[in-house]
Formats: sequence, structure tokens, C-alpha cells
Amino acid sequence: MAIARPYTYFVPEEMVTELRPGMRVEVQFGKSRLYTGLVLRIHQEAPEQQKPKPVLSIIDEAPIATEQQFRLWQWMAGYYGCTLGEVMNAALPANFKLTSETRVTLGPLFDKEDHSQLNDKEYLIAEALTIQENLSIDDIQGILGQKTIYPVIRRLLDKRIIYLQEDLQEKYRPKTISCVRLAEPFAAGDNAALHEAFDAVARAPKQEELLLAYLTVSKQQDFVRRQDLVKRTGGSYAQIDALAKKGIFELYEREVSRLGSYEEETVDADQLTQQQIDALAGIKAHFEDKQVVLLHGVTGSGKTRVYLELIQQVIQEGGQVLYLLPEIALTTQIIQRVQRVLGDAIGVYHSRMNHNERVELWQQVRQGMPAVLGPRSALFLPFERLSLVIVDEEHDPSYKQREPNPRYQGRDTAILLAHLFDAKVLLGTATPALETFHHAQRGKYGLVSMPERFGGIALPEIVIADARREEQEQRLHSHFTSTLLDELKAALDRGEQAILFQNRRGYSPAYRCPTCGWHAECVQCDVSLTYHKFHQALKCHYCGYTAKLPESCPACGNQQLLLQGFGTEKIEDDLKIFLPEARIGRMDLDTVRGKNGFAKLINAFEEGEIDILVGTQMVTKGLDFERVAVVG
Repeated sequence: MAIARPYTYFVPEEMVTELRPGMRVEVQFGKSRLYTGLVLRIHQEAPEQQKPKPVLSIIDEAPIATEQQFRLWQWMAGYYGCTLGEVMNAALPANFKLTSETRVTLGPLFDKEDHSQLNDKEYLIAEALTIQENLSIDDIQGILGQKTIYPVIRRLLDKRIIYLQEDLQEKYRPKTISCVRLAEPFAAGDNAALHEAFDAVARAPKQEELLLAYLTVSKQQDFVRRQDLVKRTGGSYAQIDALAKKGIFELYEREVSRLGSYEEETVDADQLTQQQIDALAGIKAHFEDKQVVLLHGVTGSGKTRVYLELIQQVIQEGGQVLYLLPEIALTTQIIQRVQRVLGDAIGVYHSRMNHNERVELWQQVRQGMPAVLGPRSALFLPFERLSLVIVDEEHDPSYKQREPNPRYQGRDTAILLAHLFDAKVLLGTATPALETFHHAQRGKYGLVSMPERFGGIALPEIVIADARREEQEQRLHSHFTSTLLDELKAALDRGEQAILFQNRRGYSPAYRCPTCGWHAECVQCDVSLTYHKFHQALKCHYCGYTAKLPESCPACGNQQLLLQGFGTEKIEDDLKIFLPEARIGRMDLDTVRGKNGFAKLINAFEEGEIDILVGTQMVTKGLDFERVAVVG
């Protein structure tokens, strides 16, 4: 909740020895609602004005949050002008924040024999409660077949037929798989016992085959899944259940991670160049007396390889590393490069993970995961031994959270987080933010430069094409200059790729009437609606409002309405006309909404399945493709 201050609760005597700061507890807030509270501290200072309510129960066996996190949250609340509750709400995965669910229970005044005081709907609920101990609001909506049920519940409450209770609902559920193991005494591996087991299935060939398959598979792996046995033998789950009934197999549920693991073999990192060796030496020298170092390296200078070397060194020393990137779009390529070297030693945390996955990564970091890569939200993870924070592309505006609260600057918060652990911070960029460069030049931050590109490759040639002049000379093709089209055609002829950037999604950003000047506006935001051709609709990119495309001007009735300007969807359409042989991909919020949308599109481009990638600012965030020859 967005509360401004912590609240004090009384700890019952039986909980005193178990309760620790950082644990979640069940508490009553208000008259009846139950909430999850996070224990900030335990003290002896009882409030004078009111008697504190008791803690109802302890939810966790171990703390889920650390003292450093509490200090970070309190600093953010004060520095960024928001409440501690708002910071905690942003920091904790949703499945840690439990709330109560209203349950309906049958009261003592219900008479099974005489229900004359109840109408049909009231009786349906009361009768259901005689069969089932309690019902949720969803259950009652299903029984009555309607959404509006509160008048019925109110009448039953007034008649004292039912009463309400609040149950705290746990949202996180561990992922489990069904597994098989030998029951005692067969599990001991005693030959005589195994002979007995085979004698018991001698007349059931399929069961005998399943038993043999289990013995083979169990020697190769730590646990055996039911479905693996069925696939291996062509048997059935019923036959496995029959072996369990005979006391030969034991069925159990094994908890597994949703995050998966890196299954390929790790490789050694590329050999360092002399420039990278010098940069590493400079960074370490500055870390002797400065907490923050700016690595100012031109695009393509090999900064990521320097990061990787530092990460490996910190992990070998037993520390933890936080590697921040401004956009989730960047994580796909870089996580692949880093995992090839570090394997499962690095995890990735981002907004497209589901709630259960976030909880599991949170727990792994709490248990000492060596390195984590992610956007600004990864700052809130419960590190224990944080030694190094890397902020790549530190100048990027995506590090700033604009809404909702806390409206914080991720780079600055990373520096404060590192200070809490006495850790070091490396800021990397080709174009430093003004304030960062100012601090570096004044000596507050260390400064290390990498002025040369990897392999001595020259910086790309920049050509400025005058679109206005080409329009006057009638050489403009829709919104494409002849210069850009010629370069795109030449790149395609050579088997190379291109990236086109337009910082506006949709087909056209304005829909207007040339007669009276009317233009389509959002009824909620008063900003222009964007036309999306695929959906044949006008959309507001601020609030999500959608409207149908009017056939005539609502102000004057003119039917010759115009689309003005162009977005990524329009560019994609034009390219299909001018370069029909090219395979076009589009990267914006309309095309990558799925959990793995970024990764699929980037991988397709990297594999050469796409010739021209059109996109919003996502395509400008440090993506690295070998065959890209033209950027426009």
C-alpha cells in the first residue's frame, strides 16, 4: 500500500524467537482486511496513543528482504519524494504481495428445515454452504450465474444466515513435476529385493519394461519423471500407478525452477586486445581510491568484453555483480554473449518475466546467484555480497522511471546501492551524460577512455540527405530519399542487411480534415490519435483509447480526410512496394508484445531471415549485427 510510514504491530510471545526483519507477516489493517506486512525492524517502543494490533502469523521461514534493501527504499522515498509503500510496491515481485480474499461461511441461524424467509437465490447460496464449508465471491457468482451478487449477500448478512471471513491468499506456487522412485526396501539396491520386484511383475510385461527402464534411467540422472518413462517404453501412466500400488514405485512431486538452465557448453572469452588490457588496468587503478569510474569508449570499441572480464574476476573472488542495461531489447543479444562464457552463473531479470519467474530469480539472488543482468528494476533484487555494479549506456533516458512512483533515475540509484555495499560502479557509454562527464573531468569519478574501435575498424560514413531538396526536385519516393533507397538496394545486392529507425509506431500520427482543420484527438488526453492500418483504428499511445476511423469529418462533413506523417507501419508498407524482394521485419511495441517477441525478432535478423529491420528506438539500443551495412 502507498502508506507514508511504517506501522507498529505487537509480536505475540510464541513468535518472538522466530520473527526477523525482512520476513512477511499476516496482519490486520483496517477493520477486517488482511494484508501482508514486511517486518522493517523489531523494537521495544510501544506507541502511546493506541494499542498495537497483534501479528497474526509469520509467512516466511527466512527473510525475503535485506537490511540494505530497506536502507535503499528509505533513501528513495526521501530523495524522490514518494512514500515508502510506493517504493516497496515497485521493488517486490507481485506474488510476494498477498491480499485477503473474502470467504462466505454459513451462520448458526440457518434452518435446513425452514427456509421460508429466503428467496430462491438466497436459498441456493445457503444450500451450497451446507455442502461446502465456505465459498469465494467467484464461487457464488458461478452458482447464481450473474456478476452482481452483493445485494443477495447483504440480505443474507442482515438475516444472519451467513457471515464473512478474510483468508490470506498465497499467490506464488512452486513449479513441480511428477517423478518416480523405487519404494523401500527396493530403493536400497539390494539384489534380493529387486528380484522380488521383478517376480511381482513377471506376468505384466509392460510393468516389467517400465521397471527396467527406470533402473537404466536412474543411473544416468538424479530423478526420473513419469512422462519420461512413458515415452521411453510406450507404456501408460496407469501402468506406473499399478507399480505404485504394488509397493514397487513411489510417486512424488519434485520442485523445479521455471528459469531453466544454460544447457550448452561454456566457452572461453575472446582474447583481450591491448586497448582492453589498458582499460582494465586503468579501471582497477581508479577503483583504488574512487567508487565510480566512467568507461568512455566509442561504439564498437569492445566495452562488453571489458565488462565480462571484470565480472569473471568478481565471481572468482566470491562477490556478486549487477549488470544494468537500459532496455530489455538489449538483454537478448548480450545475455547470449555473456552466458556463452558464464553459463548459469548469470541470471536475467526483466519486466517480461511472469510473476512466478520473478519470485524464483529473487530467491536465487538471495541465495547468492553470482551475477544478474537486467534493466533498472533489477536494482531492487536482494543482493548479499554485491561487489560491482555495471551501468551500460549510462546516458540513456530509459534509466529514468517517469511513472508511477517512485520516479527515480536508475543510474543514480545504482550508485547509492553500491555505496551501501561498499561496492564499485562502472559507467559505460560512447556518449556520456553531461553530469557524468562533468564529474569525471572534475575528478569525482575516474575516467578511462577507449578511443579506437575493435580491430581498428573505421567509424561508419555518415551521409546527410536533403529530403526537402529531393522533394523539390521530385526525386523523393514517398518518405524515402533516392540516396537512402539506392543504398538499400546496393546492400541487398551484396547480401547485406539494413536497419531503419523511425521513432513513431503506427501508420500515421495524424488524421485530419484539410477543409476545416479538424483532427482526431483522444477524448481523454487531448493528444492526436495515431492511425494503425493493421487494426483499422485510431489509437492513443498515452492512455490506450481506441476509436473507429471516421468516414467523414465530424465538424464539416468533408469526406476527403487526410493521413499526415508516417510511422513504422507506413515505412514497412512502402518498403514492400519499393523493394518487393526484400524481407522486412518491424520492431515496435505492436510487434513484440509477447514474452519472447524481442528475442524471436532479433534472432531472425541475426540468422539472416530478415533483410531490413524497421523499428522505433528499440533498434538503436546497441544491437550488434555483423551483416548490417546501412542504417537510416
